[in-house]
Amino acid sequence: MPIELSTQSVGEALIASLRERILTEDIPAGRPVTEALVASDYGVARQTAKAAIEHLVAEGLLKRTAHRSARVPVLDIEQVQDLYYARRFFESHTYDLLARKRQLSPAVRKAHEAFQRAAGGDDLVTVVEADVRLHTELVRSLGSPHLERAHRLVINEMRLCLAQVQSHHLLDPEVIHREHGGILAAITDGDGELAARLGDQHLEHAERRLLDHLRGRPE
Repeated sequence: MPIELSTQSVGEALIASLRERILTEDIPAGRPVTEALVASDYGVARQTAKAAIEHLVAEGLLKRTAHRSARVPVLDIEQVQDLYYARRFFESHTYDLLARKRQLSPAVRKAHEAFQRAAGGDDLVTVVEADVRLHTELVRSLGSPHLERAHRLVINEMRLCLAQVQSHHLLDPEVIHREHGGILAAITDGDGELAARLGDQHLEHAERRLLDHLRGRPE
């Protein structure tokens, strides 16, 4: 029986359903996700399935190599370390620059509130997407489209890392929310050095927990 979709746009609903299944590991790492399989599972046209797959490839939740089907990436130690390294490079400088201007956009504040609501629930996908949104809005508020695009490439690939942190209970969302709050407070106070340091600590905290998990160490 086809899996039912329940939102206004079939394409958007298909993307949301596949995203949730990937992030919750219902579609496990390494498994191919083909147009034929998606079309069959959901009862949609192959073209709709193809568009959804390409969207998720752009998000970093699927990867496609030459002449091969898209697959859910398998996280490895070096990849995780590099992703967090890249995020620190982008985000710590962002917090410093925003603090110099004491600049927090209304969109950042709304994203912070949305994460707080997500942290109080138990929906993994909502927490991950709210986290991505907050950090995306912080970088966007600098007003540099080039920087925003470059950061989006990194943060999109981070979704799998964020989902692993939540699915294996490596870091409480309420703790993450408090760390976000400290960063935003430092920006509001104009303390760029503190904002950047708190940003680094925020990422290092999650990275250490995730790497220990991937290495099979006790959390």
